Amino acid sequence: MNNISLLYTLGGGTLLSFSLFFFFYLVLKWEGKKAAFLGIILMWLIYFPLAYLYWPGIDVFAIHFVFYTMTGYGLGIITNVRSTRMRIEGEETQGGWFHWAPALIVFFFLLLTLQEANLITKAGLYKPGIVVHDFREKENQYNDYQKQLAKQKERAWKITGGWEKQPLRHISQPFIIKAVDKSGVAITKANVTLALLSSANTDADMQMDLPETSDGVYAKDIALPLYGEWSILVTITKDEDVHVIKGTIEVDPEN
Repeated sequence: MNNISLLYTLGGGTLLSFSLFFFFYLVLKWEGKKAAFLGIILMWLIYFPLAYLYWPGIDVFAIHFVFYTMTGYGLGIITNVRSTRMRIEGEETQGGWFHWAPALIVFFFLLLTLQEANLITKAGLYKPGIVVHDFREKENQYNDYQKQLAKQKERAWKITGGWEKQPLRHISQPFIIKAVDKSGVAITKANVTLALLSSANTDADMQMDLPETSDGVYAKDIALPLYGEWSILVTITKDEDVHVIKGTIEVDPEN
């Protein structure tokens, strides 16, 4: 489930919760409270085993739990209010079973669902190696990073390079990384990934592989699309070893 967008798991699950409620309430003609309760229980029975098998993290689990629960709960309240009013008035309400005010609440709830899913999805983007951009590490990832950092110091690889001169916006220039071990021997046949993260607009962020052009040299022509500061994350993986370096580059408005 970690590889599935929240727009599918959260948005799709919420729509399924709506569908279950409507089936119980409109088709089976159950009372709103009963339809809401059974709908919530079914959503838990579906999601809990999947969350256990593919643990997404407590933050992602919590937002799924809240939205799946509040969807049925909210619909139960809306329909219960209508049923109570009908019993008091002693007749069917006019204008259909669903008033425009509850419909507006439902629409807002769906919109909020999509917005929250988008925010969490963006927060989880770009995780090359151990490091997560903008200190978004979960606790276990941070601990792994500390262990990895200690191994890097002991390994003492020498990673040099980047752009030979300050990059220009929209101008393709070679980004070159040279990797050697502590004895000065070229690190060949490694998997090298590069993440370029814009401080101005996360939609412009890029992630790519750097092919090996010669022994221990990895390069690719890259054009940065925006002015401002960019964070650079280079992850070099060789067998069981993972080496991560970070840096920044500035694209000046004058360029």
